[in-house]
Amino acid sequence: MRRIMPAWRLAALVIAGTAATTSAARAGAWPEPVGHWIAIETFSDYHAATQGYGQFGQPAGRGRYVQYELSPYIEYGLTPRLTLGFQPRAQEVIQSNLPGTRGATGFVQFNLWARYAVWRDAWNVISVQGQLGIPGVQSPASPVLAQPGAEYEGRVLFGHAFRLPGGWSGYTDLEAGYRMEVDGWADQIRADGTIGIRPRRGWLLLAQGFNTISVGTAAPGGSDYNLYRVAFSVVHDLTHHVAVQAGLWHDAGGRNVALGNAGFLAVWLRF
Repeated sequence: MRRIMPAWRLAALVIAGTAATTSAARAGAWPEPVGHWIAIETFSDYHAATQGYGQFGQPAGRGRYVQYELSPYIEYGLTPRLTLGFQPRAQEVIQSNLPGTRGATGFVQFNLWARYAVWRDAWNVISVQGQLGIPGVQSPASPVLAQPGAEYEGRVLFGHAFRLPGGWSGYTDLEAGYRMEVDGWADQIRADGTIGIRPRRGWLLLAQGFNTISVGTAAPGGSDYNLYRVAFSVVHDLTHHVAVQAGLWHDAGGRNVALGNAGFLAVWLRF
């Protein structure tokens, strides 16, 4: 019989698949096993009515905003407690608003992070994570999609696994972080949560929320926005080493930012 990854371990490998304009996709609080890799290739198709605001909250006129993103996500378990990660984010953006349609292609950002499990038992884990966002590069076109400056983030993560009646299992993952900007944008508080339910072997159902709240005052022309996003997806194990994920996200509310919807697909490789 094929060996199935238990739900509490799969929790460590979950990503949002919803990078877009809010954040890089993140794994849960659990560390990756020593010497193991996970690589997740995610493609998202995001559409929004700009309603006066572009990707990062700057005035943009009325029209449509379309964003295609490809974001490979890689994590490696260096020690029993320490996990290292890397994620480049490539986008093609098309923005139609008066007087015409504009587009740009490039890398939004390159993210590097280290996550350390400070305490864990059979069902719970508390971790801390530091992340560096390296500015991206793009074609000399408008709208601007590349992050103009570096970002620094500290984050605390809590994960809890549980059993449900009928042989079901699940977990919750709660995260809170502070992101410091160095390019004149307002700093941000990040608050994210995930509920994962495994109704049977090889299947995982995910319900997630991602919240961005700007704090402080942005420099003139800088980004200053709030965004509240929900996402739902299904992950299916094809083999012990390969899984596929499909889902949707919805921007439920915000301030100084366009609100939209997206579908996303991902391929997971574990080795």
